[in-house]
Amino acid sequence: MKSTTLSRKTALLALLLAAALFLSGCNLIVKDPEVDARQVILSINGEDVTKADFTRYYNNAYDRAYEQQMMMQQYGYPAQPIDTNQLMLDTMDNTAKDIMLHQKAHELGLDELTEEESKALEEKAKADYQNVLSQVKDFYFAGTTLEGEELDRAIEKQAQDLGLNEEIYLESAKEGSLHEKLHDYAGRDITITEEELQTALETKVEEDKARFETDLAAYGTALTSGQPVYYTPAGYRYVRQILVSLTQEDKDIIAALNAELSPLTAAVTAAQAEVDRFESLLSQESVSVSDKAFLDTQKDALADEKARYEELLASEGLSAEEQTELDALKAKTPVYAALEEAKAAVAAKQAEVTKAEDTAFANIQLKTDEVMAKATAEGADFDALVAEYSEDPGQPALGYAVSDATTQFVQSFKDAAMGLANVGDISQPARSTFGNHILKYTQDLAEGPATLDSVRDTLQDELFHTRLDAVYAEMEAAWLAEADIKKYPERMKN
Repeated sequence: MKSTTLSRKTALLALLLAAALFLSGCNLIVKDPEVDARQVILSINGEDVTKADFTRYYNNAYDRAYEQQMMMQQYGYPAQPIDTNQLMLDTMDNTAKDIMLHQKAHELGLDELTEEESKALEEKAKADYQNVLSQVKDFYFAGTTLEGEELDRAIEKQAQDLGLNEEIYLESAKEGSLHEKLHDYAGRDITITEEELQTALETKVEEDKARFETDLAAYGTALTSGQPVYYTPAGYRYVRQILVSLTQEDKDIIAALNAELSPLTAAVTAAQAEVDRFESLLSQESVSVSDKAFLDTQKDALADEKARYEELLASEGLSAEEQTELDALKAKTPVYAALEEAKAAVAAKQAEVTKAEDTAFANIQLKTDEVMAKATAEGADFDALVAEYSEDPGQPALGYAVSDATTQFVQSFKDAAMGLANVGDISQPARSTFGNHILKYTQDLAEGPATLDSVRDTLQDELFHTRLDAVYAEMEAAWLAEADIKKYPERMKN
């Protein structure tokens, strides 16, 4: 929202300038502004759009184009210049179509709102506008000393200065409602037969079968994320888990230590790169001036041992003892010393992380032991224990689909899940960054295609909306072809 509101502010001068240049044309004829504003620019089945109204539509279209241009620049793409003439023609086409659709909706009685519909649209507009006011507050009034009603008035004035008000959002909500009703009208006679559903299922089955043959892990990802799947490959099982989560305090401590570890690890990578450069240069017969200076720096650091180092480097066919001596001398050079120092820093920080992790898991051991005892007791109701103890709010009702190809879970979770031999087996607690995972192998997924009844609603909805889009496009094109639309673009330039 910040970039959008900022671009609105920035766009204002550009918008006014573009409109002025566009509307002024190439002559200096003096006109009566009121008469000029009443010129008809569009006529749709006898309904006229004046120059004053069309200018507002054009300015809104320019504003949107400018904001899109700014957004493209923010993402590093080159911004294409706005073609004002093409924008004007496009605005004419869009305006004519919108008015024609309103006329058709009126003919069909679709623009008549019930009291309940009107109330719902008003509530939506109010909510949308309040959301915008909140964003305006965050952007324009961060750190303000204004309070209460004075702040509310200032926020609303700022929104109005940006061309935003509740009426705009109400009109937008009504427009959306009208288009929904027109789509519903277009789909009134659409029916999807059993044969069409079966044909679509067979196509989907073949597509999924081919997809999962090349990417078995994609099945589990699709299933866990709630995507429809039409074919189940072999090798998948369901597991349910009770997650005994680490405390938030311990998670924060570990996260902070890992944040400190990250730059230390990067330092090891950089130090190793310097060592690799050093070793590479030693094997070259000739080097650049800067590389020679780098090598000399390493030798000079050896002080009294420099001569022996150079002697060993120049020798061929070193004995095992001589190679060991050379390696020991290299270890004393700055690049090797820096690498060892960087590795030592990582090891020390990693030890802190390990200690913090051990403490964190010790803090949840009693609860883990309690859950394990109940889960492995004779006649235990694992599902009831999941509901009572698990701290994984996102677990699907059937659990997680896992296979040897699974990539979406941490390794310890996957290993524990796939390490269970029989349906009904329960794992020992598997540690991860989340806490302790206690898993139950609940069922195997049978290989094969989905049944039509299991995916009927999804297929029905997809086929219906595909057909609806086509029918609506045809209906809209027919209405436009029948409409008496007159355009006078030249009147915008004189």
